[in-house]
Amino acid sequence: MRKVILLAIFIACFASVSFAQDRARTEVFGGFSVNSIDTGLSNSGLQNVGDRETGLGFDASVTGYFNRSFGIEGNVDGHYKRKTFVFSDAVTPATDVRTHISDYNFMAGPHVRFAHDNTKVTPFVHALVGANHVRVSADVLGDRFNDNETDLGLKLGGGVDFDMTTHTAVRLGADYNPVFERSNNNGIGINDNRTRNDFSFSVGIVFK
Repeated sequence: MRKVILLAIFIACFASVSFAQDRARTEVFGGFSVNSIDTGLSNSGLQNVGDRETGLGFDASVTGYFNRSFGIEGNVDGHYKRKTFVFSDAVTPATDVRTHISDYNFMAGPHVRFAHDNTKVTPFVHALVGANHVRVSADVLGDRFNDNETDLGLKLGGGVDFDMTTHTAVRLGADYNPVFERSNNNGIGINDNRTRNDFSFSVGIVFK
């Protein structure tokens, strides 16, 4: 009888460990991303500029789960834009302004997935907070001007994972990405305090 009891305890412990390992997973995501940038340049004197410009880049994250649904995500993304604007006003003739913009987010926060054993589709949501860093360079009449700024930002959104195999999935994601810009008064950027209302969209592969 004692051997049977010990065997039952061993099986129960083994099952508990297996269950914990099955639920406590780490997911790694990497993919292509598109960012819709709120320029704030509609009244800047620049021609051929809209209220929004599109940046292309990457999105990557690592999520560690404490249980089946809840985890903590660390996320980094980068988006890049090159464009030649035209500046003119009442006293200045039309002048080309060649710009290169690099925009990065470094964020972390809670990640919740809605996993089910009988489906290959797993929706998720996350709420991330961290730093947004922007670098801008502009070439005007042979001179180069540089500016950079780091501000508080958020990424609020989620997406859907479509399982391909046991350990891989395709992820589609979308986020509202507000950035709380503060004046730095030392470069070529917009020097007003404002909230920049960006949106980002990503597609890539999840390894789990």
